[in-house]
Amino acid sequence: MRLLFLTLLSVFISVNSFSQVDDTKSREILNKVSEKAKAYSNMKFAFTYKMDDKKNKIKDSLDGVVVMSGNKFNLDFMGRKIISDGVTVWQYDPDAEEIQISNVAEDQEAFNPGKLLTGYDKSFRTKLIKTITEKGLHYHIIDLYPQEGKSYYKIRLKVAAKESQVVEGIIFNKDGATYTYIVKKFETNLKLAANYFSLNPKDYPDAEVVDLR
Repeated sequence: MRLLFLTLLSVFISVNSFSQVDDTKSREILNKVSEKAKAYSNMKFAFTYKMDDKKNKIKDSLDGVVVMSGNKFNLDFMGRKIISDGVTVWQYDPDAEEIQISNVAEDQEAFNPGKLLTGYDKSFRTKLIKTITEKGLHYHIIDLYPQEGKSYYKIRLKVAAKESQVVEGIIFNKDGATYTYIVKKFETNLKLAANYFSLNPKDYPDAEVVDLR
């Protein structure tokens, strides 16, 4: 579970290497995506996650839902919950009947696939690959390149031109596997309970609580 979301860590690159790969158009498009996302009080993404590992002949497809509000998120994926109020992270695994509680670390946003669908870390080098038309709609295909030393070498985003919204994100691992997130439904400005971005262990009396803080 943890491995699936280790693609969104902040990276640091020099101005020179950034300018060699980056292009103005891609940054303009991604800035619009980020600005639009910031205008909502919250966002809900229903998505399909696909994993294709040709080397090991493994294919998988699963559905998930993530609700985001600033640095808070509530993720339901594979029957598990990962919830953060921006300070604390709760992970509930119903199969193990376990709740892990930890502090948000610098890399904790990697647990949130919604970040992949709402913008990008400006330290990534970016490039507009092409603009395509599908069923009369225009999409920008943009590649993001991290610094060396990551398990992946590229993230490809498909951005709806009219809506300035990421509708698909593909992570290309160095081992040949690809991880794809496809947006199925997008909602904004939902009415949420005050405690929506927290988890109360008392609501899961049969679960063992492992406090890692």
